[in-house]
Amino acid sequence: MLYNFSMDSWINNLSPELFWDVLQSEINPEKHERWLVERVLQRGRWEDWLLVRANYGKNRLRNLSPQLKLDPKAENFLKIYCGT
Repeated sequence: MLYNFSMDSWINNLSPELFWDVLQSEINPEKHERWLVERVLQRGRWEDWLLVRANYGKNRLRNLSPQLKLDPKAENFLKIYCGT
């Protein structure tokens, strides 16, 4: 069972096209963090990245980065951002 977030959740401010294959209301930013970061880095807008960065933080993204399956461009961007 997926968690439904209230309308004021930051995830509701992400671009709707990121959720072309899932219901945005069923995405749990904690449970689906890897999926969400991958989706934003590979398909999102700059504004989406700013929301992810603000809500997960640099340390969390750095710790998550080895688990992510990213294209080379997104992977390099994250490495530069995280300083790894």
